[in-house]
Amino acid sequence: RVSEFGAAPLCWSVAHIGPIAATVEDTAIAYTCMAGPDIKEANSLHQPAITLEGWNTTDLKGVKLGIYRPWFEHAAPEIVKTCNSLLEKFISAGAQVKDIVIPGLDTMRIAHVITILGEMAASMNNFPANRKDFGAEVRVSLTLGREFNADDYIKAQRIRTRVMRDFKEIYQEVDVIITPATGITAPAVSIADAAGGWSDLSSTTEVMRFAFPGNLAGLPAISFPAGYDSIGLPIGMQAMGRW
Repeated sequence: RVSEFGAAPLCWSVAHIGPIAATVEDTAIAYTCMAGPDIKEANSLHQPAITLEGWNTTDLKGVKLGIYRPWFEHAAPEIVKTCNSLLEKFISAGAQVKDIVIPGLDTMRIAHVITILGEMAASMNNFPANRKDFGAEVRVSLTLGREFNADDYIKAQRIRTRVMRDFKEIYQEVDVIITPATGITAPAVSIADAAGGWSDLSSTTEVMRFAFPGNLAGLPAISFPAGYDSIGLPIGMQAMGRW
């Protein structure tokens, strides 16, 4: 939908650009300005016309929200509680909730890691003089990405094809898949950690828990505020739509 012309070449099959804004209205306005064909970006040329018809409708009657409960609840308790409360408001607005199953999430996660880190490493190999410019966490990730081979990458793409087929079947039953935006709220980083090159891949896994399936399969998604935890850190919720 949005041209990547001018963006840093990083991970060509999973990277995408979209708006970040303070309100739904601002997001919609930014999207309409950004989206559409760009003759300088071949991947953007073949798309249907942009439409936001009904974007500000608060009546959710007839909208089917899909939830894979084990995945939805695989987050910090405060996040799950907050997202469940917002889910009840969606139901009050007319939405229907349907339990779904998303198979192979862990396999999907590995395929995504191989794809995104492999592509990042290949891109950054073009800039060897800048390796020391990255923080510790990025350097660890890129080092891992350089260990993958063509066989790994091809298998990951075969898994990706299967994942896209699975989601196509799921979206015959629901309109949207609802999850928390992240598995944890923002992790604490001390000044000493930041100065020393902070790296915590466990936290990265929790932060990315609900992002990688849509990223791997190319599903359009949006995250939005759901509330706050006990110390005031924001909690988000995510909606993933069909292609």
